[in-house]
Amino acid sequence: MNPEPTLSNRRESPRANAAYSIAYEFFNPGGIKIAEGNAATVNISGRGALIEMPSALDPNGSLILWITAPFYTMLFKGSVMHSRAAPNGMFHIGVRLTDVIEGRWESLEELVQKQLEAAGT
Repeated sequence: MNPEPTLSNRRESPRANAAYSIAYEFFNPGGIKIAEGNAATVNISGRGALIEMPSALDPNGSLILWITAPFYTMLFKGSVMHSRAAPNGMFHIGVRLTDVIEGRWESLEELVQKQLEAAGT
């Protein structure tokens, strides 16, 4: 009997703890921009991120994310997968990165790999 999939073993890419600055624009399911602001990553992978911000987002919405990492900034389009209250009064937003607007997937994957190596995982 196979065990029930868990969040950690369903992921396509490992997540690295990382605190990068993010600027974002949030669009409702109809494509209308309804929010913008700043956030930070909690963790990040080659195709997704958990970000922390002061307000919840509609899980059916989409984001444009400017992720500022050491030495470069990358621009992505993403889909909100979940939005949950965090114990610190902020919200944790799960984002699936869907398109690269500026930068390269490989740059993000290299960044994540370096974070994982630094953490010893």
